[in-house]
Amino acid sequence: MNHDANASATSISGFTPAQARAFYPDDISLREARERYFRRAGFSAETYVEPCLHLPVGKLVVRLPNLKARRDAVRVHDLNHILGGFGTDWLGEAMVGGFELGMGAGHYWIGWMLDASALTIGLVRAPRAVLGAFARGRAARASTFRVIPDVSAPAYDAVLDGTVGEFRALIGAPDDADITATDVLKLAVYAVGGWFVFPLVASVAVATAVYGLVTPAPAA
Repeated sequence: MNHDANASATSISGFTPAQARAFYPDDISLREARERYFRRAGFSAETYVEPCLHLPVGKLVVRLPNLKARRDAVRVHDLNHILGGFGTDWLGEAMVGGFELGMGAGHYWIGWMLDASALTIGLVRAPRAVLGAFARGRAARASTFRVIPDVSAPAYDAVLDGTVGEFRALIGAPDDADITATDVLKLAVYAVGGWFVFPLVASVAVATAVYGLVTPAPAA
């Protein structure tokens, strides 16, 4: 569920659980924690409403339609980056994808698809990290996607106004969890599903290129 590639990221690497608790302390609001997350990664809430999603492909940026389903899911997805301390680089996205698949994405169907596709590289390059994140999600007391079934302004704002500590306690995701044989099997099934999602995304990207929606990537 990557954000706009035009963002000027300052730090995209992830935290250990202890570092995440220090950077996002329990006593601040979830809204302030999200602002810290945005500033650190170079994102903003504007990406929630932009009509196009910008994805880097080599030296180009491919613009994909930013579907409402994706705009809704990413509002919850970003809170999982905070909960787990996951980065926004390829490894961080693969780990948070595993974390969300472990806890379940509820009715956010596009979350299931994008999380599965994020596993494809992560499981090849850092399988232990992704499996560990999946186990943490599986061991959580509740899923953020089920706790926040509606991201309309009143409901979502009420969550953001609560403290990080309250949200952590509600979700109950452990800092670590044992990886079981069932975890390995389930994640393998999701990864296979991810390989079917990739061609679909690639097809949409090619279609946007045909219609002239590919632009040069911004200079670093």
